[in-house]
Amino acid sequence: MTALALSAVAISSFPALAATSCPALRWTTLGTAGGPVPTAERSEPANLLTIGERRILVDTGDGTVDQLARIGLDLGAVDTVFISHNHLDHTGGLAAVIGLRWMNQFAGVLTVYGPVGTRAAVEGIVASMATPGSIGFGLGTPPPRPADSVRVIELADGQSLDLGAGAGVKVAANSHFDHDGKPDPDNASLSYRFVLGTRSITYTGDTGPSAAVTALAKGSDMFVSEVIALDALLGEIRARRKDASPEMLAGMERHLSTHHLRPEAVGEIAAQAGVGRVVLTHFAVPPGPLPQFEPAIRAGIAARYHGAVDLARDLQSFDLGCRP
Repeated sequence: MTALALSAVAISSFPALAATSCPALRWTTLGTAGGPVPTAERSEPANLLTIGERRILVDTGDGTVDQLARIGLDLGAVDTVFISHNHLDHTGGLAAVIGLRWMNQFAGVLTVYGPVGTRAAVEGIVASMATPGSIGFGLGTPPPRPADSVRVIELADGQSLDLGAGAGVKVAANSHFDHDGKPDPDNASLSYRFVLGTRSITYTGDTGPSAAVTALAKGSDMFVSEVIALDALLGEIRARRKDASPEMLAGMERHLSTHHLRPEAVGEIAAQAGVGRVVLTHFAVPPGPLPQFEPAIRAGIAARYHGAVDLARDLQSFDLGCRP
């Protein structure tokens, strides 16, 4: 069995968290863009979760390794990745994470968690490393096998992982891949709740309105959610895609309106779940400065949710602090 193969042992293979009186629980929004169209203002979706001394990537959009460098974090510090779903705006930087860790010969195996399909995606990345693997690094010795540098564990709805030292992850399938209100039988989009002691952060990934996400977020200290400015985005798509057929535009509107969260839907989930604060990321808005959309986003959320709301910037961190 190669290191890329599924291993139940790997679920409990996290090293112990730092033995401190209050280990960190911190979320850093490396990239806050939403959707597959690159913008000058925001990097593609990626996040860094700090749990004690651990550094975990949650989604790895294009530019992830550059964003890590901008906050001064060495790739060798990251040994775990959680993928919410296998759309390229959320996984486009995974090849660089895997490949550059391998080229630098950082110690330890990178573990990639994600929904069904993640194994095939990573196997494709490893296959693409065959040529650089045959070239080597000019050190006079054969390089390590790329397949030995990464392993994959696919997750399913309702699963929980014990990360040790009071930390864990809960998994829920959301509605991002639903068809006519029914789950896709062959694919899944996952939301995650990361827990450390009594503190918790729920990350939606990409989702539409979802009772499962609301249940997952119940009582979370921090709710990290996507958001879409639907009308503005549809107008921008129509203006940019002059060649688009009416059928294509209708399908796009149907997808965006049911598989993503308008501000009102974010507020509804946050209020029903009773979360402590909302952190918005994955801004599905037209290219341009975010402040022009902020009043409408805040107003939509405030219709139901009256707690703190942050519109995250790239490279911004949110620390939950300590409590008994």
